[in-house]
Amino acid sequence: MDKAINTKGIHSLRVRISFLLVLAALLIASAISFVALGLFTVHTRASHLKIAKGVAMLASQAIDADSIEAYKKDGKTVPGYAETFERLKSLHQNIPDIEYLYAYQIREDGCHVIFDTDSENSDYGVDDLIEFDPTFLPYVPDLLEGNEIEPLESNDQYGWLLTYYHPVFNSKGECACYVGVDISMNLLRTYRLTFLLRTIILSFLIAILIVGIGLWISTKFLVNPINRISHHAISFMKQNGNLDGMSQCVTKIKSLDVRTGDEVENLYISFSNMTENTVRNIMHINHMQQERLLMMKKYNEELEKKVEERTKELRLANQKAENLLLNILPKDIAYELTEHPDRTIAKNYPDVTVLFTDIVGFTKMSGKMTAKNVVAMLNLLVSRFDERAKLEGIEKIKTIGDAYMAACGLTETPSGNEAVRMVKFARGLISDVEAFNRRFKTSLQIRIGINSGNLVAGVIGKTKFIYDIWGDTVNVASRMESTGFPMKIHVSEATYLHTKDTFSYGEEVDVEVKGKGQMKTYLL
Repeated sequence: MDKAINTKGIHSLRVRISFLLVLAALLIASAISFVALGLFTVHTRASHLKIAKGVAMLASQAIDADSIEAYKKDGKTVPGYAETFERLKSLHQNIPDIEYLYAYQIREDGCHVIFDTDSENSDYGVDDLIEFDPTFLPYVPDLLEGNEIEPLESNDQYGWLLTYYHPVFNSKGECACYVGVDISMNLLRTYRLTFLLRTIILSFLIAILIVGIGLWISTKFLVNPINRISHHAISFMKQNGNLDGMSQCVTKIKSLDVRTGDEVENLYISFSNMTENTVRNIMHINHMQQERLLMMKKYNEELEKKVEERTKELRLANQKAENLLLNILPKDIAYELTEHPDRTIAKNYPDVTVLFTDIVGFTKMSGKMTAKNVVAMLNLLVSRFDERAKLEGIEKIKTIGDAYMAACGLTETPSGNEAVRMVKFARGLISDVEAFNRRFKTSLQIRIGINSGNLVAGVIGKTKFIYDIWGDTVNVASRMESTGFPMKIHVSEATYLHTKDTFSYGEEVDVEVKGKGQMKTYLL
């Protein structure tokens, strides 16, 4: 299932880019602010340290190091002490950043006060002892040796101070005392807050500018091109295989002409090529489908033609088979045999007229002829008989040598004039023989016997089957033929009774019939 396209603004690329730009600007502004604050602090501290060193140098020059021991012994009454104190105090008062200015002699037992310009420490006298602060102990060894130590920074009850100790050496090169300068860093805290606020404001202004420029650049070179590509992609997708609509979309996509010189332009080029190739492929597929449909149509037409031809051939073959079957069997029997090939076919018919005929002296005649001529002669004569039987509705049963057997009335619903039709057929057979003799200059003669009555008809065998009739009626018809006269129609009394009103017969002829005795017969 295809996923729905997200068109909600809260998830748009512009919103995400704006969020990222604002976040980046905040991080950058914060970083700039704190870096600037750090640099400002370092610069301010270095500036204060420089002041402290300068003051310490001036103070050390004002102190007479060779008189330190005298100051400790006799105190402030030593000549020059008061003048030195005033110079140090003036130096302290004229430089506002100095919180404390003093001179201490460092000994193992603590700090011995030499000068202290702080009015709050006026109770201290010369050579008064101040114990070491625990945080100060690590620096005592270096101070005892007269070494210069790193500036100290403290933040305690005296405030945030930057302390610098400068050794004062006597004429012997010994460290007589240290000038200590404490510069207050409290204003730095205020300066830092003010500087941080200004830096933050400036950074945020710069961040806003960056965000604006970033949004403009991203909108112009990223968001807008992608939105246009997305819009046309949605339009292209909605065509659902409509080639005309897809082709129009491809034209519009090419008209976008996105030129950003980066990945967006590559995306546009790839998308444009993809849509164009998609349309081309669909057109190719449609063309192939049309060709395939034409081929299938042609193939179907050829197949239908072949099927029609085969059907026609099959119909003709079936017709030939049916005709062949009808040449062998009566129509009703042929139908029943076709529909029920496994069923035994045998029926009783109450009133059928049977005809037998053969050629007089055929056996003697055939002995003087070649087999080919015998067959040719029989074929011509029997074919004439068959044509007449077909025309007059007579059912040919079979031929045995020169004998021809036929019947009339082998139907479920006989018409009642079967005997009359058979006699007419017999007279036609005599006419056919006479015409055959005239044409081929022969002197053939036939005997014809006819009888009417009930009989049984059926099909015998599964291969090379034969339709035949049985019964006394058939036997009597055969006797009528064998006891008849050349070119005469010899009928039984039963046939006579059916046809006497139609044909004029001669006198009654009594004939001895095997199995029947004397029978009344008639000649026509």
